[in-house]
Amino acid sequence: MKAILIIAHHCILPGAYKGFEEIMDKLHHDLPGTRVASTSLLDLENDLRTLLREDVESVTLLPYLLLNGQHTKNDVPKVVAHLQAEFPQIPITLLPCLGDWKEFADMVVNGVRNAQNEAVRPSSNSTFHTTHSTSHTSNLFSIELNLEGRNVLVVGGGRIALRKVKTLLPTGARITVVAPQFDPEFKSLDSSTTPNGSAQNDTLTSVTLINRPYEPLDLRGIFMVFICTDQPAVNAQVSNDARARRILVNNACDYLDGDFIVPARMDFGENIAVTVSTQGRAPSLAKKLKQKIQTEWADGLEQIERDFLL
Repeated sequence: MKAILIIAHHCILPGAYKGFEEIMDKLHHDLPGTRVASTSLLDLENDLRTLLREDVESVTLLPYLLLNGQHTKNDVPKVVAHLQAEFPQIPITLLPCLGDWKEFADMVVNGVRNAQNEAVRPSSNSTFHTTHSTSHTSNLFSIELNLEGRNVLVVGGGRIALRKVKTLLPTGARITVVAPQFDPEFKSLDSSTTPNGSAQNDTLTSVTLINRPYEPLDLRGIFMVFICTDQPAVNAQVSNDARARRILVNNACDYLDGDFIVPARMDFGENIAVTVSTQGRAPSLAKKLKQKIQTEWADGLEQIERDFLL
């Protein structure tokens, strides 16, 4: 299997990786059978080494950078040379940065020319023209996901994070929670608190607490991440870090930023689960609907289950 590793700058602004993700999606589509992955300049050495340890026959590196500066001339080549010596049997090809591609100049010129041709002439009472897009939230796709044995990260240690962890506990997921401070109730869920930030991988229980601020390396091997902090900058960083690694994101503070939401769930008997969703737009309404269903439907649904099993 061949592999492509795209190297990008680290950025915490929401939506910063949109174009980056589109390129990765196109590579996945146009190069079937090729492993396409991404990393940041900060994580390059660790992520490249991890990739080389997999069953790959070659790795092509694409610096998603415009200027041929310090990173592309010195930092990245040093890492590549070091790991090529460590894994001499696997060819590593380092492509030029995007700004040095011959096709790049033509693309920029054509883009500017098209923008000029499509520009709207300003009206007499304005100095410039802007266009505004209308955001639209499509209906979400409902799914029940098997998380048994999967690595799930929760960032944050407050009450919201605690509720997420309690929701995840019955799924059998391997849950890691990272935060500089924890709600006292977390102690009753914890299986291995690690104040120095190193999780114990040999634990057989389900929750590991890491008592320190979030770090990008916390996402290594993670399938899904829940963002539950009250710090916008931290939330944005976790979201962008996860998207660059193609990890599913749930942002408790901004449902539009995430890949999915968690509907309100009710269990009746042993086999019936009912979920209520307002597509993330009205959580308080979902809560009221849940209370109404629990009050009015519980006996009926449990009786239906008993009748069905007889």
